[in-house]
Amino acid sequence: MYDLIAPYYDLTHANLTEDIPFVLAQARQTDGMVLELGCGSGRLLLPLARAGVTVTGLDHSPVMLARAQERLAEESEAVQNRVVLVEGDMTRFAIDGRFPLILIPYNTFMHLDDAQALAALKQVKRHLAAGGQLFIDLANPFTVANTPEDHLLSLENVLTDPETGDVILHLAANRLDTAVQTLHITWVYDRSVATGGPVHRTIAQATYHYRYPHQMELLLQEAGFTQLAFYGGYDQAAFDADSERLLLFAG
Repeated sequence: MYDLIAPYYDLTHANLTEDIPFVLAQARQTDGMVLELGCGSGRLLLPLARAGVTVTGLDHSPVMLARAQERLAEESEAVQNRVVLVEGDMTRFAIDGRFPLILIPYNTFMHLDDAQALAALKQVKRHLAAGGQLFIDLANPFTVANTPEDHLLSLENVLTDPETGDVILHLAANRLDTAVQTLHITWVYDRSVATGGPVHRTIAQATYHYRYPHQMELLLQEAGFTQLAFYGGYDQAAFDADSERLLLFAG
């Protein structure tokens, strides 16, 4: 899916920055390399490296990793030297070394079904340094469960590609299945080329698995984690049904 939408990912997520200061603060407390699972095109990875953090980024999409490499090539040599990019699946990766902090950023974990989620957590546990922490950033499951089931395409954004001047209409439709706690999203990107001609349409679909805190707790415990903490936002307020996010720390 991300191979398809890679040309639009950075445009649609340009304003997603609220988690960056929080992640930087967590990374600065570590005494070693940070591992980011699902690093994509480097939305978090690059700010980490610029801040002096040595970071390994793993992603399943070679197209997203290529975009991360292109962005990294524009950075200073010092920043480039702090970054390692790895193509791989977070449910069965193997990377040398142990990490004091492993990140599964903004909603990435929600792409995994229960079997995949457990496999990923077990891999994380194997790669976590003694005393290290796993940080998972999720949408509030109560908010997801209240997603309107209208099945209709709605306009999300009107974007302009700064490199080409093309205008892109970004549309989305949702289908919620509460019985199995999944949200199915269809994204449509209609690109109007600045020089004229037909509209180019890209369609991608994704399934997000939302889990409540007690379900995440059971998964984490089954994977061998014993120290768990849950928060409702980047201010580390207590989680409740009205919280902005569901943030988890596990060790």
